[in-house]
Amino acid sequence: MEIKDLIDRLDREVELFKDLISVLHRETECIVGRDYKGLYETVSQKEHLLKRIHLSSEERAAALKECLAAFGAQGAGEANLTALIELAGERASGLEECQKKLLSLTSTVKEINGLNSLILESSMENVSKTLGFLGNFMQPSTYKSSGSFDGFAVKGTRLSEGA
Repeated sequence: MEIKDLIDRLDREVELFKDLISVLHRETECIVGRDYKGLYETVSQKEHLLKRIHLSSEERAAALKECLAAFGAQGAGEANLTALIELAGERASGLEECQKKLLSLTSTVKEINGLNSLILESSMENVSKTLGFLGNFMQPSTYKSSGSFDGFAVKGTRLSEGA
């Protein structure tokens, strides 16, 4: 495989990450705006994009191994862009840009995902506090789960007769 083909593959992967970032921004808007229907849609889109990114990364790994083999690197090490850039020298200028873009985009994805997690965690804390506050207003139940009434067992023969 040629470096140009690998660069084209990496450019498609960059576009997938850009689409993922767009979906993550919509996810943030849906969380903040309490648009649950929109949230379900964005989560579905996010899952689809993540599957495509995963497949793309597997294809990228195979393409990297081919390129490394073309440059004579039979490695015990993991196939990665940095190793190929070092071997390719001047021909790797496009690869360096793709690597920088991918690193930047993955950093952005982590940042947005972390923000969404914080928003959800704080929302869950508010729900827990509200439920705890409302629980303080609950009246104690008259009957216990054992069927007793304030510590006394309810007995009588006429209860079953519908008296």
